[in-house]
Amino acid sequence: MSADISEDQSALRDGAERFAADVFGPANLRDLRDAPDGANPDAMARAAQDGWLSILVTEEYGGAGQDVFAAALVCQAFGAHLSNIPAAPAMAALAAVAQVPHWREQQAFRDAMEGKATILPALAGLNTVASELKGADQGGLVCSRSAGGAAFVNGVRKLVHAGGAVDFFLVEVDDAAGAMLALVRRDYPGLRVETRRTVDGGSLTDLHFENCVFGGGDIVFESIESRRIAASTRTTLNVLLAAELAGLMETAIERTLEHLRTREQFGRPLGSFQALQFRMADVHMQMSLSRALTFETARLASEASASAGTTAAAAFAKAAEAAITATRTMIQMHGAMGFTDEHDAGLYLKRATTLANAYGTAAGHRKTVAAQTLGHDEAAPIRFREDTEEDAKFRSEVRTWLDANLPDRLRNLPTRPSPQDAEMWHKKLYERGWVAPAWPKQYGGMEATIPERIILIDELANAGAPEISGQALGHLGPILQRFGTPEQKAQHLPGMISGEVLWCQGYSEPSSGSDLASLRTRAVRDGDDFIINGQKIWTTWGHYADWMFCLVRTNPDVKKQAGITFILIDMKTPGITPRGIRTITGEDEFAEVFFDDVRVPVANVVGEIDNGWTVATALLEQERLNGSNPQKAGHLLGKTKRAARHSGMIDDPAFRDRLVRAEIDYVALCATYAQIVRTTEKDIRTNADYAFAKLIAAELQQEICELMVEALGAEGAITGSLDLGAENRTIDRLYPGITYLQNRRATIYGGTSEVQRLLMSRRVLGLK
Repeated sequence: MSADISEDQSALRDGAERFAADVFGPANLRDLRDAPDGANPDAMARAAQDGWLSILVTEEYGGAGQDVFAAALVCQAFGAHLSNIPAAPAMAALAAVAQVPHWREQQAFRDAMEGKATILPALAGLNTVASELKGADQGGLVCSRSAGGAAFVNGVRKLVHAGGAVDFFLVEVDDAAGAMLALVRRDYPGLRVETRRTVDGGSLTDLHFENCVFGGGDIVFESIESRRIAASTRTTLNVLLAAELAGLMETAIERTLEHLRTREQFGRPLGSFQALQFRMADVHMQMSLSRALTFETARLASEASASAGTTAAAAFAKAAEAAITATRTMIQMHGAMGFTDEHDAGLYLKRATTLANAYGTAAGHRKTVAAQTLGHDEAAPIRFREDTEEDAKFRSEVRTWLDANLPDRLRNLPTRPSPQDAEMWHKKLYERGWVAPAWPKQYGGMEATIPERIILIDELANAGAPEISGQALGHLGPILQRFGTPEQKAQHLPGMISGEVLWCQGYSEPSSGSDLASLRTRAVRDGDDFIINGQKIWTTWGHYADWMFCLVRTNPDVKKQAGITFILIDMKTPGITPRGIRTITGEDEFAEVFFDDVRVPVANVVGEIDNGWTVATALLEQERLNGSNPQKAGHLLGKTKRAARHSGMIDDPAFRDRLVRAEIDYVALCATYAQIVRTTEKDIRTNADYAFAKLIAAELQQEICELMVEALGAEGAITGSLDLGAENRTIDRLYPGITYLQNRRATIYGGTSEVQRLLMSRRVLGLK
């Protein structure tokens, strides 16, 4: 994420890191055990005095005037150092209070800004499990009004986080007259505060109201204004808590990795055991997904996006479960020492457990997301960038064109189209100028902006457009543009973009799949040619292709990667024999290709002889970037929701929760992809990040397909199509059995999931 922030934001984060390192940490969290009411007033006062708690208050009223994204960076830093103060709720509450003119004039606001008092939110439905499950405010507050407008409040607002030593509570009450917000001091007449301790040393508080009179400057009566402030406070709070959990789990994971790198068992480091490597890779992936979703949501909240509230609920739900998993794993990986009070591992689990349940559970937030998303056929009607007027015009143009030009018979195919249909659709997109949105115009591409690319991906998926071959456009084309000679570019790029030349990829061999560097196909120099002998396999459309880009071994006397060359081969060259291979879906998609003394010009080498591994890994980065695109998962998710409504499974609570989990993972994948696209645009290439995103996308596709089959029961195994009706303009036919089988390939191509986990554990996590 460091590539996505400005210099000012980076400086702000560094300042928060220094403050947190000085004020917080495991020792301070241990000290909190003996603190009365589980409070740390000195740390709260310092945080307020240094301006951290008022970061969202405008400069006009004495704050820093920062946005939610900046506040999230601060909370992330606090979490990384095991903060033991309720910074996130205090920031959200101060921002809410600052929106009300007569509250800004009160001493409570001034004291909170100066660190002399604390204000925390006690909003309806924010702290209780029952409200999440039953969809009502189970805080039990009942309001009646006098003729003069005073409000009499009775009942209990339960489980207010960190309320043990709070001076003021921001209370929300619904009554017949509408919503009401009140700023209530701790010793308010008729209010009794009952406090209990939490496992991290903090507190939970129940607020008992007994004929408590709200009136005058304490309250905001306007229903619309009160609801707006309460909603924005919930959104902000969810984002900031997710950011704090992100920081906490980052530190927990890093400390666990350091232990695995240095602790030895059976004569070698713990981190060398593959089972532990894979487990840490999974924990890292969940943290990375959560972090991406959190900070992309923070951007939405900073822009006051209409979808920020739903996305914030998704971000908190994801962060809560990821943090619990990370801290439980920390204890497990440390073994017996992790279960001792002397070790810090327990502190991370305790803090994560408290924060993950402080303002609603993950299950409750998933219910919020479900209410907003499961009624839509399109996956998660949430975008991490709102369409501008120009974008909306382009989206409408794309949608209209697809309606008129995409044949019905090619919509929502469960497998690749035939090579003939793929060529036809490729040429239609080419004629419209949309076949290569990322290519520069000098090579015939669209040179589209990021929003235009995303819109094209969205609308092609929503229309159920068929998959065209990505070997040329997505893989080889960008590589030739980067490494190819002028002659190679002139010869090959025009045919790629027009669709007149079909390409295939010659990488895998019978004994070299994921271990690509072990390939054996030999190329021996003979004057201006190479003579190639060997075999390639699992080659998509290898028996239909006009050309192949291929890896061959040109030097057998050096280490595996050093003697490989990247070369282009005309498939009509004598000595080449392809044979189709039928897949489990019944398609002859694959081929094996035999080379028997095939003569290929040296001029066809891309890059340098014996240095083809550099080209190959660059291409794999591009392949994994394309593979991490959420388009396929989103399309499948839309189909699965239609299938669940068709069968009635959408109303089953257990299935519904699993479906919304997949929806949240899809939204998190979209956030991750948005960040990868930005770093790619800045030419920051991180192969391991692509591997991580590709792995998540592939496994999510398979998970969604499994949900689809489960939703349909016996119908999920049929090979034909299901007619789901014409309610939606695109998702009207479904091939559940074939779709399920086809997506088993997702975790194989481009490197299997197991290889990606190994790559991640070694290159990212440093486990050897």
